[in-house]
This record gives sequence, C-alpha cells and structure tokens, in this order.
Amino acid sequence: MDKVVIGIDGGTESLRAGVFDKTGRMLGSHAHPYETQYPHPGWAEQRPEDWWTAVGAAVRGAVAAAEVTPDQVAALCLDTTCCTVVALDADGAPLRPALLWMDMRSAAQARAVAGVTGGDPALVVNQGGAGPVSAEWMLPKSLWLAQCEPATWARAATICEYQDYLNLRLTGRLCACTNNMAVRWHCDTQRGRPLSLMAKLGIPELAGKWPQEEVAPGGRVGSLTEAAAQHLGLAAGTPVAQGGADAFIGMIGLGVVAPGQMALLTGSSHLQLGVVGSELHGRGFFGTYRDAVLPGCSVIEGGQTSTGSVVHWFKRTLCPPGLSYAELDGEAAAVPPGCEGLTALDHFQGNRTPHTDPLSRGALAGLTLKHGRGHVFRALLESVAAGTAVILRAMSASGYLLPSAITLAGGAARSELWLQIHADMSGVPLRLTRECEAPMLGCAILAAVAAGWYADVPGAVQHMVHVERQVEPDPAAVAAYAVPLARYAALYPALAPLFHGDHDHDLPAGQQGQKAQAGANGGSSGPHLAAVSAERSGSGGVVSAEGVSLELGGGKEAAAEAAAGPRPAGEPAGGGGGGAAAGAAAGGVILAPSILAADFANLAAAAAAAEAAGAGWLHVDAFDGSWSACRNFTVGPPVVAALARATRLPLDVHLAVMHPGRYIDSLVKAGAAGITVHWEIAPEAEVAVLLGWIRGAGLRAGVALAPDTPLPDSLVSLAARGGVDVVLLLAVAPGWGGQAFRPAVLDKVRQLRQAAGPELRIQVDGGVNAATAAEAVAAGADVLVAGSFLFGHSKGLAAGMDELRAAVASGLAAAAQKKA
Repeated sequence: MDKVVIGIDGGTESLRAGVFDKTGRMLGSHAHPYETQYPHPGWAEQRPEDWWTAVGAAVRGAVAAAEVTPDQVAALCLDTTCCTVVALDADGAPLRPALLWMDMRSAAQARAVAGVTGGDPALVVNQGGAGPVSAEWMLPKSLWLAQCEPATWARAATICEYQDYLNLRLTGRLCACTNNMAVRWHCDTQRGRPLSLMAKLGIPELAGKWPQEEVAPGGRVGSLTEAAAQHLGLAAGTPVAQGGADAFIGMIGLGVVAPGQMALLTGSSHLQLGVVGSELHGRGFFGTYRDAVLPGCSVIEGGQTSTGSVVHWFKRTLCPPGLSYAELDGEAAAVPPGCEGLTALDHFQGNRTPHTDPLSRGALAGLTLKHGRGHVFRALLESVAAGTAVILRAMSASGYLLPSAITLAGGAARSELWLQIHADMSGVPLRLTRECEAPMLGCAILAAVAAGWYADVPGAVQHMVHVERQVEPDPAAVAAYAVPLARYAALYPALAPLFHGDHDHDLPAGQQGQKAQAGANGGSSGPHLAAVSAERSGSGGVVSAEGVSLELGGGKEAAAEAAAGPRPAGEPAGGGGGGAAAGAAAGGVILAPSILAADFANLAAAAAAAEAAGAGWLHVDAFDGSWSACRNFTVGPPVVAALARATRLPLDVHLAVMHPGRYIDSLVKAGAAGITVHWEIAPEAEVAVLLGWIRGAGLRAGVALAPDTPLPDSLVSLAARGGVDVVLLLAVAPGWGGQAFRPAVLDKVRQLRQAAGPELRIQVDGGVNAATAAEAVAAGADVLVAGSFLFGHSKGLAAGMDELRAAVASGLAAAAQKKA
C-alpha cells in the first residue's frame, strides 16, 4: 500500500489539511474554519483551543477524502500564520486569546523597539536598521503584554507562536521554529537571539519565556502522542516534521528555493518573498533574513496586511447573499483599467510595507455617480495589485534585480482577472504551479524529507513541484496602468494625516481619541525634514509614516500633482514649458545642449545661456558609477533641482546607472521633465516597470541604448506599440565628452523610425556637430543632444545653435528629396 504524507496549513480564517503522494499530487483535503475576534479597531485575536479542534477535524476529513488509512501516513508537517503570539502557563495552557499576526495594538511598542537608544544589531532586518518595526512582530507584542497585561506576563511561563503551540500539543515537545525566529523574532543564525535588544527594552526575562530548543524546517519535532493520534485519527508515533511561517513554507511548495527566484503568496494577506544570494537591505521591505527557509536560502520580504480579506469584506458586507466571486469578476472585467478615476487603498488593517504604518486605513477616492459595484470591486482588486507593484519598486530601488517571472499561489490564483491585473500592474510575468495550495505542499515536501523519501528539500522539490503555465503582462494594460498606479502611490501620503489624527484638533472636546492614540504611538516624533528628504531620495520614493507626517507641507502638493495624472510630455515638474517651442528647429527637431560639457563651476549660467540661445531641452547626464559601462560620476537630483530653479527649459535626464529606481522619485521631485533609463541594465519586464513608474509621475519615459548594443527587436516592438516616449541612441560611449560620432547609429535610427512612425521621439546623443546633425536628422532623429560642439564652440553657444539649426534644415531637405 503506497505511503502518503500530510501537509497542514493553519491560516487566518481556517486550518486546511491535505494528503499528498510522492509526486506532490494532492489526493484529498479538508478545511475547518475558526473565528477571529476584533475587540477594538486594529486588534485581532483567536482562541488556541479552536486551532486544536480544527487540526483534528481537518486531518480526519483529509484522510477520509483521500481514502487512505492511518498506517499509510509516513509523516506530517504543519505551518501556521506568523507572528501569532501565544502566552502559556507552566502547564502549557493558554492564558488569554492569541494576538493574531494582523493585530496592531502594539504600535507604540513597535516604535519603542525601533527607537532603542543606541540602536541594536538585531534591527538590521528592519530596512537596514532605519526602521520602522512592524507591530505584527514578536518583540512589540511581547512588550505590549509586559506593559499592558502585567498579570498575564507574570504568569506566562512561555511566550511562543501558533506553530509552537500546535507542535507542543501534537508531540509534547516545546521548541521554536528557526524560520519564525529569523523572520519575526529578530534572531539570526550568526548573531543569535536578540538578548541585548530585550535588555534595552526592559524585558530581559523574555529570553527565558521563549522556547529554549530550536528546530529548523524539515527537522523532526517528534512523534504523535497517544492523545494527539486519537484526536487526529492517525497512528501514535507518526513522525512530525518542523514547518514554519505559512508563506515561507509556501516558497518551498512553489519551488522557490534558489537565489534570483521570487514567490508571491496570496490569501488574506500578500507576501512578496525574494531569495537573495547575499545580504540586501533598504527602504520599503524587510530582511535580509539569513538562512530563513533553508541553509543558504536567505530572503527579503515585502508584505500587504489586508488583501484577500478586503475582497472578502466587500462580498460579505456589501453584496447580497448568494452572489459569487465569478459574478463580481464579470462585473469588474467590464470596467476599464483605472476604474474611470476610482482609486482604492488596501490598508484596511494597516500597512506592512512599504510604509510600515499600523495606523493606516483603507479608502476609496474619486467616487462619482457613474461608478457602480463593478467599479468598486475592480478598484479593490487593483489596489492590492498596485500595492504589490509599489513593493517591487521599493526592492528594485535598493538593488534587487526583479526575476524574469514571479511564482504565485493562493487565493488570487482562482481569479483569472485578478491574476492578469497583478501581471499588468507589476509588468512581470506570473508563473503558476499545478498545486496552488503552496503552503500545504511545502509542508508535504518537508514531511517527505523527514520520512526519508528524498535526501534533501531541493531534491524533493524537483519531484513534487510542477509549473503548469505563465500569465504574461499585456503591454497595453501595463501602459494604461501608469496613471492609476501613480494615483495609488499618492493616496497614502495624502491620507496619512487623517489616519494619524493630525486634524482631530478641529473636533469637539472629548472626540479626539484617535489623535491621542496617534500621539501615544509617537506620531509627532521622527527625523527632521532634511532627513525625510534624504529618506525619500535614497529609497525609490518610499517614506515611513513618520516621514509623511513631517513632510506634509510639500507632500500635499506632490500627492495632488501625482493624483492629477501626467503632465504634457516635455513640461517640467514645476509647470511651464519653458523654451520648448522656441527650441524646436525646423521640422519639429529639438536641440538639447548637454550640461555635461559645460563649466561645472557655473552650471546656472550655462543653463541660462542655453535657454537664451533657444534650446528646446536641457540634457542632463546623471551617472553614479554603478554601471560597468559608465563609470563616470556626474550630477544627481540636488543638481537637477538647482538647474530647475535656474532655467525654464525642460530637463531631460539621462540616468545611466545600474539601479535607476533609487533616483526616479527624487528626480521627479527635483523637477525633471523626462527620465531615460538604459535597456542594458535589467530584463525587459523590469525596464517596463521603470517606464510605467516614470510615466505615472507625469514625465516622458525614455530608453537609452549604448553604441555597442544592437537594436533589440523587443525594444523596436515596445516603441512601435507606444510603450516608450523617447529612445536615446548613443553615438559615443556614455560618460565622457569629446568622442567621435559612430555612424553605425544611423542604421538604428532608420530602423526604429520605420517601425515606430512619427509619434516616437528618437534622440541621438554624442559626437553631434554641424555635419553629423544633418546625417542624424536625415535618418529620422528628431532630438539632437550636443555637448562639446556647443559649449566648446569658438564663437559661443548661440553661434553653435545657429549652425545646428542650419544642419537640421539641410538634413530635413535631404530626407524629403530622398522620399520624393
């Protein structure tokens, strides 16, 4: 008789058990629900005894559905929500309901953890030590228990997780899971437990309350006791393998166990989990969690607290009984992307990343009398997908290279519409496996290793995980979502003052509770405005809740501007087209002096001279030396901001860097009118995300191509379908002036113009002078960047501009004659 294993997934709304064979095929499953209590807004609790009831019912139901016998079960393994905190007495009995992972009551304690005097090495997982710390995590919840329920704290012999409690009930052994410890307990395989951080928080006794033993995922916790076996309907002595946090074990169930891969786990919440080969820290995401899933498998994490739960809320509270999700999907599918101006914020239970704000709340903005139920439902679906896209943007801004595809599992996989919206919002393909219940399959894989079926987890993955299909982004929809994505990104900064109670002083006396609560959570503390500006500039635009509160003076205008949609192409961020019309040479060709060739001691004067000479754009090369093809250092956002104050010319920024996401939002704020990124620095999907990001901010979005890079068919296709506003074709190596023009660029210009037509701006940069300008225009270029020729002209910049205008006229005449 064939052996089987059982994977158990303790989720937010129910516990599910599945029976699996050696190929990873589920033979039967069963789910048993349990209730969540919400004593106050932002609080969420569950009764541990309900979990125990659920695991017995679910396992018995799964075994019956699979039509197997107890002696066929070779091993079992369970995962649970994380960080759901349990306080147990000396006999292992719960002292109070568990603080569910989404419980946000410990917001003030989370702030205290992040702000410990002198910092602490354990805090590096919280955005490189900059914080904030999520109220979901173990230490804030433990500190809340110590401060707010001292009697419970004193009686608690053990502070542990849902995972640890069920393992204790199953085997009689109390042990912590190294996965939970790495991702939510501030523990690390090299630094150990955060003993110094506990001491600084005034709770050194927590070290003795945590389980003293640790077991890694896949390790053997023990065997089913007689009582547990009777409860589950299995044989006593059945091996129990260690699982972990549901989403992280789901990575195993998706086969995401190697650097460069990413999992998107969807359900009541979303988690974006990327495997990295080395430490990576930054704004807007958590980690790196060293060895979090398997030895050598380190992870960075983004997360959204309320996603599927928001969709469920809508159906439960606002729809008639019997209405199906399929019917709602049908209504939403009839609504165009962007919901005709309706934007939702998915922060119904706070925000985990990128803002890490437990006080944030959900919202609908832009409602009109035209909007119907389908609009609202689609707006909620889009808000969740937009939240994922913003998190991916934050990761990219810190140097994370987005994968060629993201492997997705969970509730979102049941909706073709929602899958497509996710792919279109992020611009990255989604890969789906045969078994969508990834956490259960991940547990089954760990149980299979514990049972001796396979030598290790990667070997088991090869046999038990099977990719079935891939959902590709729709290029037209990716472009259509640029503005809705910008509106979504603007919504949180615009509403944060309301969430934080900043306007509650206008309320009558006695109605300022939320204001007081926000103050108790430290709403007025944080870095100075200069630090907030640096925070935004260095993080791809991600700012913490504290930063938003301090930045409100300028943030409101920025948010309103982003929400209003894009400015006309070429218009600077501050408004006003400047010299654009004057700078258009014959045939609409734009002349753009390159500030890289000017006197860096007096850039303001150079910009003024270019404007006076009738330039159309001012070209700004922004290099940071990070890209191997361009090791020069030039200017950054502060210089762009200074140039924006010195001239009305639209600032055309050529961003030749390895990680452009680090600078896009700060360049937008500085006053750039257009931003061009290099095709060579990332896969096409990631470049598409960057272009959508730039367009969503209301700027021209461009792609640059180095002279030695052949013209890719995919770039030609992107340009032909309107996915980019400008293509910059370099005729010299990037980074240095005074180089000779490479005529091979002209063939690229001709090919691109023929494919894309007149709507695309084709820019030629490098070695442009009176002779080469005529050749470039004749080939089809309509933006010319000239540096050394203009700023080094013997008769001055104005004379050089006149020569270029004559060359443009000559080139246009030659093109017309050839066409005739």
